[in-house]
Amino acid sequence: MKKILRIIVSIGAVVVLYFVWQSGIISKNLNIEDIKKNVQEITNKPEERKFPLLQGLKKADYKWEYKGKNYELSLDLYDSVYQFYAQSPKEYSYYGNLPQNWEEDYYGMFLKSDPSDKTISDLASKIKDLAKKNKLSFDEEMELALSFVQTIPYDEEKAKNIEQNVKEEKPNYPYEVLYEDKGVCSGKSFLADELIRELGYGTALFEYKDQKHIAIGIECPKEFSTYSSGYCYAETTKPGHKIGIVPDIEAGTNAAVEKKTIENFGLSQENQQNTTKLGNVQIYQKKEGKSYSLVADTFKTKDRIDFLEKSIGSEKDGLVVLKNKIEQAGKAIDNLTSQMNQLKKDKKIEAYNSSVPGYNQSVNIYKGEVSEYNKKVEAYNKMVAEYNSLIKAFYN
Repeated sequence: MKKILRIIVSIGAVVVLYFVWQSGIISKNLNIEDIKKNVQEITNKPEERKFPLLQGLKKADYKWEYKGKNYELSLDLYDSVYQFYAQSPKEYSYYGNLPQNWEEDYYGMFLKSDPSDKTISDLASKIKDLAKKNKLSFDEEMELALSFVQTIPYDEEKAKNIEQNVKEEKPNYPYEVLYEDKGVCSGKSFLADELIRELGYGTALFEYKDQKHIAIGIECPKEFSTYSSGYCYAETTKPGHKIGIVPDIEAGTNAAVEKKTIENFGLSQENQQNTTKLGNVQIYQKKEGKSYSLVADTFKTKDRIDFLEKSIGSEKDGLVVLKNKIEQAGKAIDNLTSQMNQLKKDKKIEAYNSSVPGYNQSVNIYKGEVSEYNKKVEAYNKMVAEYNSLIKAFYN
């Protein structure tokens, strides 16, 4: 991230020292009129960019799914507005000493559309209309908005460039994400933040520097909030992630991953994804608003999923041991059966008859172990079926 440092030293004389550092360039010994002119240009530069005329209409159609039902809406976007945001500042500039809250200011750049741009308010209005038409509650209306952002395709190429530092990539403003119909965690989170605030909810930004990941927080009851922050984590990179649940992210792309379904015992399992857990977090741009209350239901389901996942893992380990034991017992029974058949073939009746009780006892023990094993496999598979059912519902 490029930082521009400008220091003005006034000593009450006509000639002062004026230092400018920008990409290693230093200027000094300017007269006071030059300094005033430069300071005025620096101060006014952001305001000189006027919002453009609406030119180059692009009809953008969006389709997505929420709670098993299909939704769609259209927006009028413009080439001229897209270029306006594409050329807007994406680097943080500061004067004098680096402000302590510079990251607050930096993220604030991306969370406030130009006053003349009504795109986010129009989008929010369309989502409200869809929610009203489908008789959704306020919290469901907000979930509908989040699912809209989640469904916007994840820009894996840009994400890999960021992760691998192979190409300089700058964050996108919400309008750019809508126009390009794709984005990474930063741009999609900025869009979700601005859209959900437009719906009246309190929001924040969660930044994970070590994992190069950004998500949003949505105001919720503190007892359910993430990191006891008063905000519930909300993932934007991929569809289906519930508010309040912090997912693992995929190594290399930084996209959130879903929990996988589990096969019944004895069937082959899919290879596990290479994932990373999110670590230390910094929270910025906290804003108050309506509080999301449905998170309590989410945690009830999550607790059951976690319990089943733990139980399935524990039971599977026991079944593997029991299966190996039964396989060994089965081989022993096969050997005994061969011995009994040989005694019978050799007409060693006395030896055969004396071996029958021990053989029958071994077979009965084996049958009992097989029956117990089958019951445990059946119970295991029932847990798997419930787990998979909850997982499928959880990510829809």
